Amino acid sequence: MRRSVVFYNPAAPYYTLPLQFLALASVIDRSRYSVHVIDARIEKNVDEAHAKLRALLPDAVCVGISVITGTPIRDAVAASRVVKSADQSIPVVWGGWHPSILPEQCLREGHADFCVRGQGELTFLDLLEALSTGGGFESIEGISYLREGKFRENPSRKFVDVNSFPSYDYTLLPLEHYFDLKKRRQLDFYSSQGCPYRCSFCADPYVYNRRWSGLRGARMMTDVFEAVRRFAITDVVFQDENFFARRTRVQEFCRDYAAEGMRFSWTATSRADQIAPLDDAFLAGMRSANLRRVIIGAESGSQELLDRMRKDTLVEETLISAENLHRHSISATFGFIVGLPEEGFENTLRTLATIKEIKRIDPEFEFNIFFYTPYPGTALFDEIVRRGYRVPQSLHEWSSLDFLKYAGYWLDPREQEYVQRFKFYARLGTERRYTRPWLYPMKTIASARLRTSYFKFPVEMHMSEIVRKHILHRHDW
Repeated sequence: MRRSVVFYNPAAPYYTLPLQFLALASVIDRSRYSVHVIDARIEKNVDEAHAKLRALLPDAVCVGISVITGTPIRDAVAASRVVKSADQSIPVVWGGWHPSILPEQCLREGHADFCVRGQGELTFLDLLEALSTGGGFESIEGISYLREGKFRENPSRKFVDVNSFPSYDYTLLPLEHYFDLKKRRQLDFYSSQGCPYRCSFCADPYVYNRRWSGLRGARMMTDVFEAVRRFAITDVVFQDENFFARRTRVQEFCRDYAAEGMRFSWTATSRADQIAPLDDAFLAGMRSANLRRVIIGAESGSQELLDRMRKDTLVEETLISAENLHRHSISATFGFIVGLPEEGFENTLRTLATIKEIKRIDPEFEFNIFFYTPYPGTALFDEIVRRGYRVPQSLHEWSSLDFLKYAGYWLDPREQEYVQRFKFYARLGTERRYTRPWLYPMKTIASARLRTSYFKFPVEMHMSEIVRKHILHRHDW
């Protein structure tokens, strides 16, 4: 009889496919183990997710839980308690960003028996074998655990080329349920792991040591195109940290897309210094291959802050990228970070000015502004700790970091409110998605406010909040 491996994805407010579990499952011998994935994000509530987890425990070799820094920690802790209250002998394995960076904290607070650090496929496979046979943990690279109260951190595992791993088995997931929630037949896909850059706000350089490995063009074509055909996919989102890290495979993908007569649209991640130098032939090739959107980590409109973030890009490259994409009718979303300790509001204003310039180039380009969140394992985190700023000290405190709503305690509330008002008026005043007739007068006012940077007395903003929350009962438009 096959034993079970149970994976649990904690509750969170988005529906991205839990690709991390498909990566782990790809190397597991399915003739020896059955694999079950529970995603609390798509269940009616966490109680239902916990009930499904509880039902699978009798045959479980272990339960693997993916843990990212922030609010998902709460349900990760709760799910671990469900396992241990049912059977103390079932090992709980935490993997993901937070246990990769702070494994001792995760272990000492008593919610995990093992932490898998970094690239997890071969590490989890070795751990699963040891759990099945009853020992040998000391020789497994990439895990941390406690023995007689002593923290043990085995040597890190060497980064492995992702082309050596088997393809994902998407049948492990209830894809139709995800499609219903996403409101389109959209497939998420990892075509690479890691990132070669050194951004000081990102934990990737710590976890992967600036290593990057991507599927070769032919392999990417096979895996993506087969999944598209099998599941009637209309849109693919490449969830890589950096899809454009190797330009030649992007060219190969676009060439094969045309040769195979594909019709699906796709979205990919990039940096400003990767899009800015592309020539018109390259951009036209991507547009012909139905590239729908590029998500660009622009981060700041202040060169001073870009340098502090070790982004190694120029503000001008963000604007050139916008012009390139607009010229070829490719949509874009630009991400920005404001509110670093000792940033100075003048730098925030430079970022807002850059967003206005992007909107001038193409009003339909979207943007996100996040207030800086001090994630562990990053160079900026270490910097602010040295400067005496307080950071979370426990899993409970880390679970309070909601990256959508968080703003550092060092921020002036007036500056925070200014940014929120800018976001509201910039979106309402420029983007066509706000099409309800009653919004037209407000759009005209919002456009004027954005043009003059006058955000005092935001009556329209308060009115829209009342309609959105209390009449439409929605969190967004």
